Amino acid sequence: MFDQGLTVLRIRGIPVRLHITLLIFLPYVAYAAASQFSLVARSLGITREAMRLPPLAWGAVLAVGLFVAILAHELAHCAVALRNGMRVRSITLMMLGGVSLIERERPEHEAWMAFAGPLMSFGIGAVSYVAYRVLPAPAEVRVALLAFAITNGILGAFNLLPAFPMDGGRVLRGLLLRRLGPARATRVATTTGRAMAVVFGILGLLSWNLILVLIAAFVYMGASAEQARTSARDLLRGLPVARFMTDRLGEAYADEDPRAVAERLLRQNLVGARVLDDPRDGQDRREIGVVTFWDLARRLERGATPATIGAVMPVDVLRARVGDDATRSIEALASGEASAVAVLDEGEHVIGLVTPAEIQRALALAGALGVARGPLG
Repeated sequence: MFDQGLTVLRIRGIPVRLHITLLIFLPYVAYAAASQFSLVARSLGITREAMRLPPLAWGAVLAVGLFVAILAHELAHCAVALRNGMRVRSITLMMLGGVSLIERERPEHEAWMAFAGPLMSFGIGAVSYVAYRVLPAPAEVRVALLAFAITNGILGAFNLLPAFPMDGGRVLRGLLLRRLGPARATRVATTTGRAMAVVFGILGLLSWNLILVLIAAFVYMGASAEQARTSARDLLRGLPVARFMTDRLGEAYADEDPRAVAERLLRQNLVGARVLDDPRDGQDRREIGVVTFWDLARRLERGATPATIGAVMPVDVLRARVGDDATRSIEALASGEASAVAVLDEGEHVIGLVTPAEIQRALALAGALGVARGPLG
């Protein structure tokens, strides 16, 4: 979900995407910003007749400015991540703000990385307030600057509430990490997040505030998902990735038609296929990669399908060897970094795939048996 949307630009190679929910929600944000603009104007004694543009026009300007500020907020997170050797997969601007997908997050840097976003919001708010105070601008421009300063201040403060997965919750977990360890720190942060989500939800319902209700749902689901992810990682840590792979793989040739391969996978109930290149000088075909049914389904749904499987085959499939710890694969699948992990034997040949379905099956069986490691180990 957080990795979908229309890519509108790239910043240092990071795709910035607009989610459809943002486009749907933007008119409401403009209306709310127009109401705030009018309130600030009245508090400063500025009448409607003194303005060149109506409040709704200023509301639209402030709404766009807000999401630009949210982008800057997310870029602050990303700057810290990149500086510490992490990879940023994408930034998605959506209805309730922005989401940065960061691969291989390092717990020791989480507190500072999370705090960088609110710090950017406070910085934008401070600059806007100084501009309001010192610039000899028209009255309505000064109203907009003050409204923008207030909005960014609220954005920074709200994000610092200790409600995981908001920034404040991540700061809390980062600060508790050394004292409690990753598992207990996550439990405290996610429990606090769920409790605050319930408070947000009650306040939203009592005040008929739809935004607060949606934020409550987002926070509760995010905290629950992170706790489940941590529990899964602890449960499966130390077990080889091969224990969870499926070997339901076929074969496909690089020059084959993608639709024909998709039909074969469906007919034979396979999850993917090893891709073989064209033989040269009488040599046997060489394995050059793997394609999953998710890869084929996504490309076929888009309509303009490449002529060959070689063009569909992803070049950056995450790989693991049979004896590797399953933890890395779990994190990659849970974060959306990969839709499947290719498992290699000692000869570097693909012998299976690990998918979210296999991980969920293992966790469900372990939970039903009431074990932490026993039968799986």
